[in-house]
Amino acid sequence: MLAILAAGQSSRFGDHDKLTALLGKKMLGLYVSDNLQSLPFLNATIIAPKDEHPCTNHWSESGYNILGNEKAAEGQSTSVRLAAIQAQSVKADALCICLADAPFVSSENIKQLVAEFRRLGQVKIVASSNGENIMPPAIFPADQFKKMASLNGDKGARSLLLNAATITFAISNMLDIDTPDDLAVAKKLL
Repeated sequence: MLAILAAGQSSRFGDHDKLTALLGKKMLGLYVSDNLQSLPFLNATIIAPKDEHPCTNHWSESGYNILGNEKAAEGQSTSVRLAAIQAQSVKADALCICLADAPFVSSENIKQLVAEFRRLGQVKIVASSNGENIMPPAIFPADQFKKMASLNGDKGARSLLLNAATITFAISNMLDIDTPDDLAVAKKLL
């Protein structure tokens, strides 16, 4: 199962929802969903804000299930919990978590993570790295869903990634847009 987390508070971005910021000719929140839409996941879900989001129509038209997070203000772990509960409900063997504010994550990045996950016997968490930090996208085996469903705070599943196998990708692929300065960097890379 694929879950794209899109219910963040954009607190470091200022007064605007960063996912609606333009990057090139489209909203930032549409890049990862467009980049990954052709991958053959059993279930592809966007964990979105509980209220209608400007990206929702595009996500739905692209074939994603939309799951509203009513507790998003409590931190990223609430989205991870929803994703894990959804993965359990569809009896997924694994859960791939991506962030909606990482526009340059590609389907090739995910294919490499999936290949490594399979190579390791589908029993170990496999995460991405930019050479310095371990981060999403990451793939979690089903035996991690219960832990994920009990996480709290704004660190998401970071604690679970500490012992993950990692694949290092180009820093540009792993760029996470948190601030207007990050968006300026992304515009130069585009």
